Amino acid sequence: MANIFKDQQNILYVCLGMTWGTRERMAIKDCLISREIGHNVFLYCLRDSIIHMKAKALGIDCLFHSAAISLNFFKWYRLNDFVNYLTKFDIRLVHCYDLKFLWPASFYLKRKHLVPLVFTFNHEIKKYYKKYWYKNLIQRIDQVFLPIKEMSDSVHDHMNIPLRKFEYTGIGVKSKECPESDQKSTGSWFVGCAVGGHEVSSEFLEPIISAVNSINAKGTLTKKVKLIIYSEVSWSKFLIHKNVKKFINTIGATEHIFLETTDKLSSACFNVDAWVGLNVREPMEDLLLCSALNSRPFLAPRKYAIMEFFRKYGVLGEAYKTSDTRELRDKLERMLLNYERYTTNLVAQKEQLETEFGYEFYKNQLLMGYEKTITKRERLFRKKTQKRL
Repeated sequence: MANIFKDQQNILYVCLGMTWGTRERMAIKDCLISREIGHNVFLYCLRDSIIHMKAKALGIDCLFHSAAISLNFFKWYRLNDFVNYLTKFDIRLVHCYDLKFLWPASFYLKRKHLVPLVFTFNHEIKKYYKKYWYKNLIQRIDQVFLPIKEMSDSVHDHMNIPLRKFEYTGIGVKSKECPESDQKSTGSWFVGCAVGGHEVSSEFLEPIISAVNSINAKGTLTKKVKLIIYSEVSWSKFLIHKNVKKFINTIGATEHIFLETTDKLSSACFNVDAWVGLNVREPMEDLLLCSALNSRPFLAPRKYAIMEFFRKYGVLGEAYKTSDTRELRDKLERMLLNYERYTTNLVAQKEQLETEFGYEFYKNQLLMGYEKTITKRERLFRKKTQKRL
């Protein structure tokens, strides 16, 4: 039986996104966890992407995808780099985060019987992968990591992956201990949100900017609301920078809306009174959990996973319809008017949230998942060898 803590493995992490979201942060986190216990880790990514820059700063070895980003079947032949890396670096486990790359990875690993293929799913899936050419590829997937249990039915329904291959990891966020007096600011309500640095249109920011400006104009709250839009990329490098500034000036919100750069978005969650999630592609954004674990209520796009989360843990925040400025304003206003109700619920649920979504649970689930798949692969290979003999 494999021992993930003693047997050194060469692990290849595949994350080809140009974005900087939960998926990319989880990939970096997984690299660091594996490296911390002595494994050799390699990140297969796009050169000059944000995840490449982050990995480079952390000393993670990067291997680059040189083919086109579009990975339909007729372009798989261009993946020579990926195939060569498997042999050159004696890769013993492949961990993939991109659905579009899962299929060629499954295909090329068919002949590498001892190399497990695991996949982290953290985005909504709309297409059904049940046609006959997917079935053989899906069989090659050894383990699927899901951040929340509520995703299992959807993934199983769309891809027909056996439920026994699912492992629930949480998201692996860390909380900070803070004194009660620091739980909220005194002069203003500070609300935070984040952008990844890859956006090409500023339209997704306009509803939250307008909502905050509208709340301040109404004067219902005893304190003004200040919105801080955080990024780990310098705002001067943003394609949308000028458009965002122009929109803020146009509606006269320069005194209440601020654009800031931070070294780590998870720390920004700790510095505000409430957090607003803007990502509509992820069932559960890691920054929302980070906010909750630090006793800050959050406002999130209304999705099935979010509604199930509130049903299970209670009123820890609010949900809104994407691009609906009025509902966004009303829900944020309600949350700030009844702030103590939300923080009381958050404190009461913190231990349970830590258990299911905290870093230690995530680390254990990840490593035990690796160990299980490596052991299973070794056992299957021995059986096949014995049959041949």
